Amino acid sequence: MQTFSEASQWIRNYVNDPRHQQRLLSIQFSWYQLCSAMDVIDDVDMALEAYLAAEFPSDIGEMYLWTYGVLQALFVQQDALRHLIDIISPSVRVELSDVLKEIRDLRSASIGHPTEFKRKGEKSVHAINRSTLAKNGFQMLSFGEKNGTSLKNVPVSALIANQRKEATRILLEVVKKLEEEDRMHREHFRETKLGQAFNQVLYAFEKIFEDLRGNRQTTMGAWGANHLQCSLDQFESLIKARGMNLETYDPIKYRYDETKYPLGELTKYFESRESDILKRETAVVFAEALHGHFAELMDIAGEIDQDYESTQSQ
Repeated sequence: MQTFSEASQWIRNYVNDPRHQQRLLSIQFSWYQLCSAMDVIDDVDMALEAYLAAEFPSDIGEMYLWTYGVLQALFVQQDALRHLIDIISPSVRVELSDVLKEIRDLRSASIGHPTEFKRKGEKSVHAINRSTLAKNGFQMLSFGEKNGTSLKNVPVSALIANQRKEATRILLEVVKKLEEEDRMHREHFRETKLGQAFNQVLYAFEKIFEDLRGNRQTTMGAWGANHLQCSLDQFESLIKARGMNLETYDPIKYRYDETKYPLGELTKYFESRESDILKRETAVVFAEALHGHFAELMDIAGEIDQDYESTQSQ
């Protein structure tokens, strides 16, 4: 991974991963701010690419519009990069480089606050030399309270190239940090399989069906139903140990919820308590439905365990 677009797409994939998305969604405002930041970062990059590829207008008004727009876009993208980092990985400390600070200052002086720009206790005013306005940049006339009059070249095309390079570096740095965090998480839980919660589930169902289809009822059906509940509880515990819960993965939540009613009624049936199951044939139907739900949960657990075996998080 080396390009801006590859790094940006990796981050989007990371954000949409259920395990990470649950954490990021926990604070609603931060989630929407993150989504806005990802869009702004990509949108500005497309705008910068279009600026470089298009023919600069000849109308002076359009020249100003283009110039104001591209410098403001650079500024906005810097803010978006900072907000993205603060939300997606607060532990990452990516400071704005001198290159980005220079771009920020040039934008603020030339088109952000030209009539009064304050920096380090000094006020200054600025103006674009209209006769120098071009696609590659322009000359800026400045007057500072302390330093008086000065001229400075604002190389717009070079600023774009510099920021795109720095934005790529920053995103790749974020990706590297997140990959390492993911690697450590996977390594920590790699040997603790979710599937171990279901080790005796098939045996439990075997005893349940023996009880239901045999000539007499034994205590093994009740044991089987109780064991299934223990398996679900262990599965939930293993999920939570990874910093997740049953709502993290929709398929898990749905299947888990679908086990509650048939398992609860079968348990009451085997314990001779009042139940919606009134006869053995109905109990078989409940048990078969429950078996299907457990089979799907076991498949999902196996897929997650297999994913944790991989060396790449994306």
